[in-house]
Amino acid sequence: MASAGFNTPIGLPFTELTEVDSTNIYAMNQVKTNLAGHGAAYLAQKQWAGKGQMGKVWEAQSGQNILLSVVLDPKRLILDGSEPDPFLVSMLVAVGTFNFFTRYAGDETRIKWPNDIYWRDRKAAGILIENSFRGSNWQWSIAGMGVNINQTKFDVVQVHPVSLKQITGQTFLVPDLARELCSCVEAVVEICTKQGPNAIATLYNNALYKKGARVTLRVAEQNITATICGVLPNGFLEIELENGTKEAHALGSVKWLFNN
Repeated sequence: MASAGFNTPIGLPFTELTEVDSTNIYAMNQVKTNLAGHGAAYLAQKQWAGKGQMGKVWEAQSGQNILLSVVLDPKRLILDGSEPDPFLVSMLVAVGTFNFFTRYAGDETRIKWPNDIYWRDRKAAGILIENSFRGSNWQWSIAGMGVNINQTKFDVVQVHPVSLKQITGQTFLVPDLARELCSCVEAVVEICTKQGPNAIATLYNNALYKKGARVTLRVAEQNITATICGVLPNGFLEIELENGTKEAHALGSVKWLFNN
Protein backbone atom coordinates (compact mmCIF):
# COMPACT_ATOMS: atom_id res chain seq x y z
CA MET A 1 0.00 0.00 0.00
CA ALA A 2 1.35 3.41 -0.96
CA SER A 3 0.12 5.20 2.15
CA ALA A 4 2.21 4.87 5.32
CA GLY A 5 -0.74 4.00 7.53
CA PHE A 6 -3.78 5.04 9.53
CA ASN A 7 -2.10 8.07 11.13
CA THR A 8 -0.47 9.32 7.93
CA PRO A 9 -1.03 13.06 7.49
CA ILE A 10 -3.20 14.05 4.58
CA GLY A 11 -0.93 14.74 1.64
CA LEU A 12 1.43 11.79 2.14
CA PRO A 13 2.18 10.40 -0.29
CA PHE A 14 1.55 13.25 -2.72
CA THR A 15 1.30 12.15 -6.36
CA GLU A 16 1.28 14.52 -9.33
CA LEU A 17 -0.52 13.29 -12.45
CA THR A 18 -0.33 14.80 -15.91
CA GLU A 19 -3.81 13.83 -17.06
CA VAL A 20 -6.64 11.63 -15.76
CA ASP A 21 -10.35 11.21 -16.31
CA SER A 22 -11.11 12.29 -12.73
CA THR A 23 -8.87 12.49 -9.68
CA ASN A 24 -11.72 11.05 -7.60
CA ILE A 25 -12.03 8.05 -9.92
CA TYR A 26 -8.26 7.58 -9.92
CA ALA A 27 -8.02 7.78 -6.12
CA MET A 28 -10.90 5.35 -5.60
CA ASN A 29 -9.31 2.86 -7.99
CA GLN A 30 -6.04 3.13 -6.06
CA VAL A 31 -7.88 2.35 -2.84
CA LYS A 32 -9.81 -0.57 -4.33
CA THR A 33 -6.58 -2.15 -5.58
CA ASN A 34 -4.83 -1.64 -2.20
CA LEU A 35 -2.42 0.89 -3.65
CA ALA A 36 -3.50 3.77 -1.42
CA GLY A 37 -4.74 4.40 2.09
CA HIS A 38 -5.56 7.26 4.41
CA GLY A 39 -3.68 10.43 3.54
CA ALA A 40 -2.86 9.68 -0.08
CA ALA A 41 -3.31 12.73 -2.33
CA TYR A 42 -3.50 12.99 -6.11
CA LEU A 43 -3.07 16.24 -8.01
CA ALA A 44 -3.77 16.37 -11.76
CA GLN A 45 -2.79 19.03 -14.24
CA LYS A 46 -5.77 18.09 -16.38
CA GLN A 47 -8.87 15.92 -16.05
CA TRP A 48 -11.27 15.27 -18.91
CA ALA A 49 -14.17 13.97 -16.83
CA GLY A 50 -13.97 16.12 -13.72
CA LYS A 51 -17.08 15.81 -11.58
CA GLY A 52 -18.95 18.36 -9.51
CA GLN A 53 -21.96 18.21 -7.21
CA MET A 54 -25.28 16.89 -8.55
CA GLY A 55 -23.71 15.51 -11.73
CA LYS A 56 -22.26 18.83 -12.88
CA VAL A 57 -18.98 19.06 -14.78
CA TRP A 58 -16.01 20.84 -13.21
CA GLU A 59 -14.38 23.00 -15.89
CA ALA A 60 -10.71 23.93 -15.52
CA GLN A 61 -7.80 24.85 -17.79
CA SER A 62 -4.84 22.47 -17.77
CA GLY A 63 -2.26 23.22 -15.08
CA GLN A 64 -3.98 26.39 -13.89
CA ASN A 65 -5.95 25.14 -10.91
CA ILE A 66 -5.93 22.70 -8.03
CA LEU A 67 -7.55 19.43 -9.15
CA LEU A 68 -6.95 17.34 -6.05
CA SER A 69 -8.37 14.22 -4.44
CA VAL A 70 -7.39 12.83 -1.05
CA VAL A 71 -8.17 9.49 0.59
CA LEU A 72 -9.80 9.60 4.02
CA ASP A 73 -10.39 6.71 6.40
CA PRO A 74 -13.63 7.40 8.33
CA LYS A 75 -12.26 5.43 11.29
CA ARG A 76 -9.87 8.32 11.83
CA LEU A 77 -12.91 10.41 12.82
CA ILE A 78 -14.60 7.93 15.17
CA LEU A 79 -14.99 9.24 18.71
CA ASP A 80 -16.17 7.21 21.72
CA GLY A 81 -16.83 4.26 19.43
CA SER A 82 -19.59 6.03 17.51
CA GLU A 83 -19.75 6.15 13.72
CA PRO A 84 -19.61 9.72 12.33
CA ASP A 85 -22.28 11.01 9.99
CA PRO A 86 -20.99 11.03 6.39
CA PHE A 87 -21.73 14.75 6.13
CA LEU A 88 -19.03 15.33 8.75
CA VAL A 89 -16.43 14.60 6.06
CA SER A 90 -18.07 17.14 3.78
CA MET A 91 -18.02 19.72 6.56
CA LEU A 92 -14.41 19.21 7.57
CA VAL A 93 -13.08 19.27 4.00
CA ALA A 94 -15.10 22.42 3.35
CA VAL A 95 -13.68 24.05 6.49
CA GLY A 96 -10.15 23.05 5.51
CA THR A 97 -10.60 24.45 2.00
CA PHE A 98 -12.18 27.60 3.43
CA ASN A 99 -9.23 28.10 5.78
CA PHE A 100 -6.80 27.64 2.90
CA PHE A 101 -8.57 30.06 0.56
CA THR A 102 -9.04 32.67 3.28
CA ARG A 103 -5.26 32.87 3.74
CA TYR A 104 -5.00 34.45 0.30
CA ALA A 105 -8.43 35.89 -0.48
CA GLY A 106 -9.33 37.30 2.94
CA ASP A 107 -12.45 37.38 5.06
CA GLU A 108 -14.92 37.77 2.20
CA THR A 109 -14.59 34.01 1.71
CA ARG A 110 -17.53 31.82 2.73
CA ILE A 111 -18.75 28.20 2.57
CA LYS A 112 -21.89 27.89 0.44
CA TRP A 113 -24.00 24.90 1.42
CA PRO A 114 -23.22 22.11 1.00
CA ASN A 115 -19.52 22.63 0.33
CA ASP A 116 -18.68 25.20 -2.32
CA ILE A 117 -16.25 27.98 -1.48
CA TYR A 118 -17.44 31.45 -2.43
CA TRP A 119 -15.64 34.78 -2.51
CA ARG A 120 -18.23 37.52 -2.34
CA ASP A 121 -20.93 36.09 -4.63
CA ARG A 122 -18.58 34.15 -6.89
CA LYS A 123 -17.59 30.50 -6.83
CA ALA A 124 -13.93 29.89 -6.08
CA ALA A 125 -13.91 26.17 -5.31
CA GLY A 126 -16.07 23.07 -5.41
CA ILE A 127 -15.85 19.90 -3.35
CA LEU A 128 -17.17 16.44 -4.16
CA ILE A 129 -17.18 13.73 -1.50
CA GLU A 130 -17.64 10.14 -2.67
CA ASN A 131 -17.97 7.35 -0.11
CA SER A 132 -17.31 3.64 -0.37
CA PHE A 133 -19.39 1.21 1.69
CA ARG A 134 -19.25 -2.55 2.14
CA GLY A 135 -22.76 -3.33 3.29
CA SER A 136 -23.36 -0.85 6.08
CA ASN A 137 -19.64 -0.53 6.81
CA TRP A 138 -18.31 2.86 5.74
CA GLN A 139 -14.84 2.09 4.44
CA TRP A 140 -13.45 5.12 2.63
CA SER A 141 -14.15 8.68 1.61
CA ILE A 142 -12.58 10.30 -1.43
CA ALA A 143 -12.59 14.09 -1.15
CA GLY A 144 -12.21 15.88 -4.48
CA MET A 145 -11.32 19.57 -4.37
CA GLY A 146 -11.31 21.86 -7.37
CA VAL A 147 -9.91 25.29 -6.54
CA ASN A 148 -9.56 28.11 -9.06
CA ILE A 149 -5.99 29.39 -8.80
CA ASN A 150 -4.46 30.96 -11.94
CA GLN A 151 -7.28 30.69 -14.47
CA THR A 152 -8.74 34.05 -15.54
CA LYS A 153 -11.13 33.07 -18.34
CA PHE A 154 -13.99 30.65 -17.75
CA ASP A 155 -16.50 29.11 -20.14
CA VAL A 156 -18.97 28.15 -17.41
CA VAL A 157 -20.13 31.68 -16.72
CA GLN A 158 -23.40 30.73 -15.02
CA VAL A 159 -21.64 29.90 -11.74
CA HIS A 160 -19.85 33.28 -11.62
CA PRO A 161 -16.39 31.76 -11.07
CA VAL A 162 -13.41 33.58 -9.60
CA SER A 163 -9.78 32.60 -9.07
CA LEU A 164 -7.06 33.60 -6.64
CA LYS A 165 -5.23 35.34 -9.46
CA GLN A 166 -8.28 37.45 -10.24
CA ILE A 167 -8.63 38.36 -6.57
CA THR A 168 -4.97 39.02 -5.74
CA GLY A 169 -3.33 39.77 -9.10
CA GLN A 170 -0.67 37.16 -8.30
CA THR A 171 0.35 33.98 -10.11
CA PHE A 172 0.80 30.92 -7.89
CA LEU A 173 2.61 27.58 -8.03
CA VAL A 174 -0.28 25.14 -8.08
CA PRO A 175 1.51 22.07 -6.61
CA ASP A 176 2.77 24.12 -3.66
CA LEU A 177 -0.72 25.39 -2.93
CA ALA A 178 -2.17 21.89 -3.28
CA ARG A 179 0.21 20.62 -0.60
CA GLU A 180 -0.78 23.55 1.59
CA LEU A 181 -4.44 22.67 1.07
CA CYS A 182 -3.72 19.12 2.25
CA SER A 183 -2.17 20.54 5.42
CA CYS A 184 -5.23 22.72 6.02
CA VAL A 185 -7.55 19.73 5.75
CA GLU A 186 -5.29 17.71 8.05
CA ALA A 187 -5.46 20.50 10.65
CA VAL A 188 -9.27 20.29 10.65
CA VAL A 189 -9.15 16.50 10.99
CA GLU A 190 -6.99 17.02 14.08
CA ILE A 191 -9.57 19.42 15.51
CA CYS A 192 -12.27 16.82 14.90
CA THR A 193 -10.38 14.00 16.62
CA LYS A 194 -9.54 16.17 19.64
CA GLN A 195 -12.70 18.26 20.05
CA GLY A 196 -15.37 16.24 18.27
CA PRO A 197 -17.81 16.76 15.39
CA ASN A 198 -19.61 19.66 17.08
CA ALA A 199 -16.45 21.74 16.82
CA ILE A 200 -16.40 21.18 13.06
CA ALA A 201 -20.09 22.02 12.73
CA THR A 202 -19.46 25.28 14.60
CA LEU A 203 -16.55 26.24 12.34
CA TYR A 204 -18.63 25.36 9.28
CA ASN A 205 -21.63 27.41 10.34
CA ASN A 206 -19.47 30.36 11.37
CA ALA A 207 -18.29 30.52 7.76
CA LEU A 208 -21.66 29.79 6.15
CA TYR A 209 -22.60 31.83 3.10
CA LYS A 210 -25.68 34.04 3.59
CA LYS A 211 -26.19 32.89 7.17
CA GLY A 212 -28.79 35.18 8.72
CA ALA A 213 -29.65 36.65 5.33
CA ARG A 214 -32.97 36.49 3.48
CA VAL A 215 -32.62 34.64 0.20
CA THR A 216 -34.84 33.29 -2.56
CA LEU A 217 -34.95 29.51 -2.84
CA ARG A 218 -36.89 26.94 -4.83
CA VAL A 219 -38.31 24.24 -2.59
CA ALA A 220 -40.91 21.65 -3.60
CA GLU A 221 -41.49 23.36 -6.96
CA GLN A 222 -42.20 26.69 -5.27
CA ASN A 223 -40.16 29.85 -4.97
CA ILE A 224 -39.90 31.00 -1.37
CA THR A 225 -38.17 33.74 0.59
CA ALA A 226 -36.46 32.47 3.72
CA THR A 227 -33.67 33.26 6.16
CA ILE A 228 -30.66 30.93 6.27
CA CYS A 229 -30.34 29.67 9.86
CA GLY A 230 -27.54 27.15 9.51
CA VAL A 231 -26.67 23.59 8.56
CA LEU A 232 -27.45 20.68 10.86
CA PRO A 233 -24.92 17.89 11.59
CA ASN A 234 -26.74 15.58 9.15
CA GLY A 235 -26.23 18.11 6.35
CA PHE A 236 -29.79 19.45 6.20
CA LEU A 237 -30.14 23.18 5.55
CA GLU A 238 -32.24 24.89 8.24
CA ILE A 239 -34.24 27.89 7.07
CA GLU A 240 -36.83 30.17 8.64
CA LEU A 241 -39.89 31.07 6.59
CA GLU A 242 -41.49 34.51 6.58
CA ASN A 243 -44.12 33.31 9.09
CA GLY A 244 -41.40 32.28 11.56
CA THR A 245 -41.66 28.55 10.90
CA LYS A 246 -38.35 26.68 10.66
CA GLU A 247 -37.76 23.88 8.19
CA ALA A 248 -34.83 21.59 7.42
CA HIS A 249 -34.18 20.42 3.87
CA ALA A 250 -31.90 17.73 2.49
CA LEU A 251 -29.23 18.23 -0.15
CA GLY A 252 -30.79 18.19 -3.59
CA SER A 253 -34.19 19.43 -2.43
CA VAL A 254 -33.27 23.12 -2.45
CA LYS A 255 -32.15 25.30 -5.33
CA TRP A 256 -30.62 28.74 -4.94
CA LEU A 257 -32.33 30.96 -7.50
CA PHE A 258 -29.87 33.82 -7.67
CA ASN A 259 -26.87 31.70 -8.68
CA ASN A 260 -25.57 28.14 -8.91
